[in-house]
Amino acid sequence: MQPQPHQQFWLGLHLVPNFGIARISQLLAHFESPEALWREPDASLMRLDLPRKLLRSFCEGRRNINLERELEAIANVGAHLVTLDDETYPELLRQLPHKPPLLYVRGSLQADDGKCLGIVGTRKPSRYGRNIASQLAGELAQQDITIVSGLALGIDAAAHRGALQAGGRTIALVGTGIDINYPRENQELADTIAANGAIVSELPLRTKPLAKNFPQRNRLISGMCLGVLVAEAPERSGALNTVSHALDQGREVFAVPHNVFSQTGRGCNQLIQEGAKLVANVDDILEELNPSHIKVQTRIQTERLQPANDAENAIFQQLGADPIHVDLIVRQTQLPTATVTSTLTMLELKGLAESAGPMQYCRAPNSQR
Repeated sequence: MQPQPHQQFWLGLHLVPNFGIARISQLLAHFESPEALWREPDASLMRLDLPRKLLRSFCEGRRNINLERELEAIANVGAHLVTLDDETYPELLRQLPHKPPLLYVRGSLQADDGKCLGIVGTRKPSRYGRNIASQLAGELAQQDITIVSGLALGIDAAAHRGALQAGGRTIALVGTGIDINYPRENQELADTIAANGAIVSELPLRTKPLAKNFPQRNRLISGMCLGVLVAEAPERSGALNTVSHALDQGREVFAVPHNVFSQTGRGCNQLIQEGAKLVANVDDILEELNPSHIKVQTRIQTERLQPANDAENAIFQQLGADPIHVDLIVRQTQLPTATVTSTLTMLELKGLAESAGPMQYCRAPNSQR
């Protein structure tokens, strides 16, 4: 799959060391597009009204990035890029305030993947936990629900395999570069998932399995899904970190009950005590998700997602349910075109605006009026 022109410049910005979306946003506010920012000479960048340390760090960081070589490396591992500008970017993920602007994908993302459920749990499950994860994943896959998990040993692997055995789709969110086989025991499973769904990462190639990356990965598992099911987890488990993200994102939380003497199931029982939906069979999940009539209301706390400055506020006020052209926003706000386009990008990253076609924008469904 050939990369689109806009993708390589998002990739370049993504690869600048120590530059997250917040720092990149400061720079993008002065340019019409990632391409314009990337191509701007160092001397011109250093004249911007921004902290010199920030500008110097960016200029130095991008010098060592070879986009052609990086794109070739991505293609060589059978992966491609998906950005916020692409139709295949997961719609549920797009609604989050802190979504990644770029994803690495092996396999394919599809429109039907909007009907996703995350299944997570311990890496050392009991036979009961492994069997219930596989069974529920298979039954959900037969209802055309895409199963999302983290490709870890134990419950994750059981959920992926259950979906595949039922002939369904499954997506694995990984906490490494997409070129890293981790864990090695699941390499064959990963290849099968890529052929029947997708392996997805927000991390650059060659990123090793560092502990700090997995909580970040967990927010993507819940962010892509309508809900998260904990099949088996002890009281202290990475799966409960995924639940924490799910609650912040307004997702449904489900848990399988366990024997009260089970150490590996205590986390599930605790979740049920705290209000998670008890799952005895697949219908307990389906009646909550109602996947045949999905119109997602993520219940994100939108009061925290307000325009951050005068330009964002002025442009946000021009947006409504019907698409409006960038040129009209420029005329009505009397702001420079570069400011309008870069600010729209930031509003989209915050989940306040969404692209409705070439140079057309409207207010995101979950944003306040």
